[in-house]
Amino acid sequence: MVNKFQTIRSGLYPLWLIGANLSARLGGMVILLIIGHSFAAEVLGEYFKALALIGLAITATQAGSGPLLVRLAQSRSFVKARFLVILRLVIALVSTVLVIKYAAQPLGQFWPLMLMPFACALSPDWIVAAQTRFSRLGLIAVLGQVTGIMVAVWASVSQSPDALYGIAPAISLASLVFACLFAFKRTGNDSDLTVPARHGENAVGLVGFTLLAGFLPNLDFVLLGAGDDTLFLAQRVFLLCAGLTAAIASTLFAKRQSGHLRDFWLLMPMASVSLMLFFWPEALATLIYGAPSDLLISVLQAGAAWPMLFALLTRQILILQEKTAFRLVGWICLALAIITAFSIPNVGTATDVMVLIELRLAVLMVILSACQRYVITRQVTA
Repeated sequence: MVNKFQTIRSGLYPLWLIGANLSARLGGMVILLIIGHSFAAEVLGEYFKALALIGLAITATQAGSGPLLVRLAQSRSFVKARFLVILRLVIALVSTVLVIKYAAQPLGQFWPLMLMPFACALSPDWIVAAQTRFSRLGLIAVLGQVTGIMVAVWASVSQSPDALYGIAPAISLASLVFACLFAFKRTGNDSDLTVPARHGENAVGLVGFTLLAGFLPNLDFVLLGAGDDTLFLAQRVFLLCAGLTAAIASTLFAKRQSGHLRDFWLLMPMASVSLMLFFWPEALATLIYGAPSDLLISVLQAGAAWPMLFALLTRQILILQEKTAFRLVGWICLALAIITAFSIPNVGTATDVMVLIELRLAVLMVILSACQRYVITRQVTA
């Protein structure tokens, strides 16, 4: 009986980050509620558009190197890890400069967002993940959100656009501080960094696939929905889903989880969200934005499949990202997503763009599923 209980408990480890991430996402929801009822839709649209732009820089800085840093820490290759952190800072600088150049609005109140890629580059949360101390990762996220809520309240009371643009940077900087406190705190037991890692031959694939997964929640909205504030209002809901999926995937990656347990944790939460968006989009939109437009409700309902598609795509990435035979597939898919976006003509309404975004996700999932089928076929015939 004891062994059975231990087996069940050992399979519940993603609950640490699911619970903590839900708490953090609840913090994000609280922030949305505070600012959604305090600022005009056009002001929020510009803010979310700026966040989506800087989100691309954050992804370039952090997502591609995060899993590789986890594997380096687990194999105690800290010298290589330090060089990778320096590279992250360089990427943060270059990507931030590109965002400034691409942004339509002058820096002005936009400038605090520029701090976020550098905070992400310096954050040692990968050390905590490598130790599989998921409760600490969750606490970092929650404390960061608490800081963001306090700044959001200040922005709401003062009605200051400058304070509005300070919410997300406050979360990033607070998360950096708490990550440093937890990562370098001695625990008296350093045996957690003992998982063997074959990081050298898998580095190209890890970076490519994790860049793909990190860019997708922002990429199509920026490239296909530029100028449409409604899409960026809807995107905040989808980003909450992407954040939860990424948190679950990071625990599964650190634990090297496979099989039905991996599929359950990845797909079950997002299947629930997709059903909610399909059947009750108006209730969800009203909860967040107070008086949402009919167009926003339509976009959310049209995008109901997005959370499930993103979870399925994340599953395929977890399966393929450490297989050397497919180390270039992530890079190729990312290049296809970017190049084809520039060749697609204006498709009309925000709802049409949302459907197109889902179709592009589905195509990428088919490509990665075909790669997985190829792996299974080779294993059977070997």
